[in-house]
Amino acid sequence: MRIGLDEIDPRIAEAITDRLCASLNEFLRDDIRWGSFQSLPISWEVKGGSVKVKRRRDPSEEERLAYALRRRRDEQVSMRALGAAFLPSVAGTAIGWAIAGGTPAAGLAAGLSVWALGTGIGVYWTKRATPRERLRKSVQLEELRSVLPLLTLTRAERVYCDALLLLSRTDATPEAENTLRSTLLQLNDLLTSSRQLEHRRATLLPLLGQHAISELEAEFQALGRRLDQATDGITRNMIQQSLQMCATRIENARAFAQGLERLNAQQEAIVHTLSSALSAMARLQILSDPQTEVAAQEIARSVATMNQQTRSVEQAVEEVMSLRG
Repeated sequence: MRIGLDEIDPRIAEAITDRLCASLNEFLRDDIRWGSFQSLPISWEVKGGSVKVKRRRDPSEEERLAYALRRRRDEQVSMRALGAAFLPSVAGTAIGWAIAGGTPAAGLAAGLSVWALGTGIGVYWTKRATPRERLRKSVQLEELRSVLPLLTLTRAERVYCDALLLLSRTDATPEAENTLRSTLLQLNDLLTSSRQLEHRRATLLPLLGQHAISELEAEFQALGRRLDQATDGITRNMIQQSLQMCATRIENARAFAQGLERLNAQQEAIVHTLSSALSAMARLQILSDPQTEVAAQEIARSVATMNQQTRSVEQAVEEVMSLRG
């Protein structure tokens, strides 16, 4: 099953593109020693007046295969560019000369038209062969194997990438493949939801730091003791107002803590859903063709259910934030 970057999570697709479309001497962007033009076993960079030396490593077998594929693609681009540069000129000149025998102006116009049309087609044809354009439609298995281990990923993103590897190795019927592609879109949504939950979690953490429940409860108890000891009416009214505000802060802190607990639980549930989908995809490798469509539909249903649940949790936490903000 071929998977292109246009079908996968945009953030991960961008990270893959950055490494696989880098120049040959920086291919994969990981201090790898690529052949004679980079034969030195070390590299260095200057920062703040100091030189940092790094030791280059030899590429793994998967990285060598990906590098060889990239070189073949670059050669194809070069050949197409060469053809786009010369073939339209040759064709335009030949047609122009053929027509120019009767009408020179018409021959010149025809020759220029053929050249312009051929050059435009050649440029488009060459662009279609560039690594970036090819990756949009299809990322080879060896490319995924070489680049995914180099990415810095969250737990959910790592499981998602494992699912990409499995899908790229899956040989399914056309019906099951269509279902799996739809499921991949849902996995993309699930990964986006996980990031949104993490963003919401990062928003809640500072609020919890400012509203530590134990500290607020201790403050409430201290205010209560002061109220019991106060005899002046004005002082008692002021302490009672403070007690009411402290009670509100305690209520808000408990709501924030509950929201954070829900976010943590839902993030964990997303990881487990991704892991379950990964296991189900692994089972597709051993099922017979009639069973793969049913299994693919089960994966799609479980992921869709988790997406709905995640949206409900996000909405509930959003309501808490708006009410307690």
